[in-house]
Amino acid sequence: MKMKIQKDRGVIKISHFYMAEIVRLCLYTIKNSDDQYQKNRSQRILDRVKKYLIQTGKNKEIFEKYKDERTGILPI
Repeated sequence: MKMKIQKDRGVIKISHFYMAEIVRLCLYTIKNSDDQYQKNRSQRILDRVKKYLIQTGKNKEIFEKYKDERTGILPI
């Protein structure tokens, strides 16, 4: 008898604050990185976050809030 191996991806629960930070880091990486691998990886993460937001119906709420926020500047 063969056993079926289920290859589902794990689910992680994070707050909206940390999700916003992940999105912010991904956008920063895409804009400022020279490494194509890092850009592709960041884009895949953004696609997954967008898919989650659309599935839960929170996409309008998050994108409206994100437009209103000012971008932060790191002190160097």
